[in-house]
Order: sequence, then C-alpha cells, then structure tokens
Amino acid sequence: MGNGVEGLYEPQQFPVAAPAGWVPAVGGVLNLVGVFDTRRRTWVGLPLDALTEALVAAERLHAEDRIDARNGQADVTIPDASDEGTVRTQEIEVPAGEVWFINRFNLVTEDEVTGNIRISRFPKVDDVDKRYLQTNQAAGEDVNYDLADPGELGTELRLVGGDKVTVVGTADALTTADRDVTLTLFGRKARRLVE
Repeated sequence: MGNGVEGLYEPQQFPVAAPAGWVPAVGGVLNLVGVFDTRRRTWVGLPLDALTEALVAAERLHAEDRIDARNGQADVTIPDASDEGTVRTQEIEVPAGEVWFINRFNLVTEDEVTGNIRISRFPKVDDVDKRYLQTNQAAGEDVNYDLADPGELGTELRLVGGDKVTVVGTADALTTADRDVTLTLFGRKARRLVE
C-alpha cells in the first residue's frame, strides 16, 4: 500500500476477442502470429504477405552458389548472309527448386547485329515476354547493366525455378559472317524459402 505501484499492473477489464483467421500449427502447437489492435480491442492476424516478404529477405542471406558464365550464359548466332531483321533467341531457365538473385547483365553484340533481353517474370507484351531494354543494344557493343542502379531496376532481379531470361539477337543489316549476341548473368543462387 504505500509504495505507489497499486493499480499499475491490473488485468485488462474488457473482453478480448479471439484472433481472426488462423496460423498453421508449428510442431503440433498453434502459434499466434499477430498483434493486438488497441483501437478495436481485438487481435489481428499478421498478413501472410508480411511473412512472405520476411522470407524473401531471408533468402537473400543464404547464398549457395555464384551465377556467372558457367551457369548463366546464353549466346545466339545470326548466320552469315542473314537478311536485315532476322531474329534468333536463346533462353536461360532457372532450374526447378532454385532461386536466383541477378545483380548484373552483360550483353555483347558483334558487328551487324543488335541485342536485347526478355524476362519471363515481366509482364507480357502482345503475348511475348517484355524486353528489358527499351531499344535494342547497338551492334559492336559490350555493356554491363547493373540492375541495382536507379536508372535500371533499382534492385536485384529475383528469379525462381521455371523463370526464363532470353537473349534476342537481330540482324541490323545483311550479315557478312556468322555474328553472335552473348548474354551473361551475374548474381547468386540462394536457398529457396518462398514458393
């Protein structure tokens, strides 16, 4: 009685509703994943999107391998004497069960051919995967695209099993020899936590 603490730690005097929704049992025990909303005086379950985002952030921390020319390269050849506008493509597909974080593209175009990159995860344009570059990379160039740059994606590109990155080579003129367009992906393979 005279210590001035009385009443500070009294139990709540209002009914507490059960949480909306449910959380799957972990280890045979139902675990509450949520917060108490003091305005509505109810428990609110944590949205599954918030858990998914946390798992994606955790995926980035579990590098298992490098992605480079050994496992992330594709090249197309436009044959000698191909007419202007001739197009050839080659895909790189992420293996099932893997997740790749790509931080850089390197695109090399030889003389007389232009290049571009299509990404299956991007929205379709006329039923075709959207091009990464607004206009094709000019002939005779070797360019690195750092995806984390603000002028690019601003972050790494996350690809999961079945996603495809396609290099597209286009003859810019009548070719006078076999001409190559080469795409190399750089990044890391990580431990997949989100389906």
